[in-house]
Amino acid sequence: MNLKNLNINVVFVVIVSLLAYAFSGKNNNQIHVSGECSKKVKKDRVSIILQVKNLDKNASLASQKSMKTYKAISDYIVELQKQYPETELETTEYDTYEKTEWNSNLKKNVKLGVENVIGLSITSPKMDLVENILAEVSKFSDVYPNGLRTFVAKTTLKKEQSACLEDAVKNAQSKAFEMANSVGQKIGKMTNVSVYDDNYSYTSNTRVYKSMAKMAVMEDADETMAGGPSIFTGNADISLKVNASFELK
Repeated sequence: MNLKNLNINVVFVVIVSLLAYAFSGKNNNQIHVSGECSKKVKKDRVSIILQVKNLDKNASLASQKSMKTYKAISDYIVELQKQYPETELETTEYDTYEKTEWNSNLKKNVKLGVENVIGLSITSPKMDLVENILAEVSKFSDVYPNGLRTFVAKTTLKKEQSACLEDAVKNAQSKAFEMANSVGQKIGKMTNVSVYDDNYSYTSNTRVYKSMAKMAVMEDADETMAGGPSIFTGNADISLKVNASFELK
């Protein structure tokens, strides 16, 4: 058996099969192809998680202490927003509960008092602002930083998603052109496009396809202050795939 000829025949069969699939369907005057886009986007936001904690025998007093610190931090952030409007403050937690501790001598839980906890998330586009915020809150003995998280801003993500979708459609169009050209035909206008992945599926017509894009899977990771400004070296991945149909002429 001539293995060289066998390999050539296999390749020919694969090409013919792919072309047959691309031109298959109810409408023989259309070609169906896929397009892909994958890119990395630099994370441009950093957030710090803070917890204000106060323990007292009286729940009301514990809450008053926490609220006093919370208001001081809020006032500081409001002033900061006048110069940096993209700085955001969000209350993520508010809880009051009885706090106990295991007493090894008594061999039982002993009530320590009532603890009030208020959680805050502060987001900033600048690392040095977070450092300033941490310096400010360090003045309070009842504030506990929980760590840092980096991510991509919604406005940046929307812009990059739109660009990635455009690239995926262009990729599909290029494939359609090459496949049609291989059989002596030309492609016309795009008649339909669908965007999908394992977790997301949406089909649209050509009039609205530009607004359709997959939500990027953002890699969020806790960071430490030791990294300094290099915290922004992390990237988020954006990827999507489209199925598109084009007229043949």
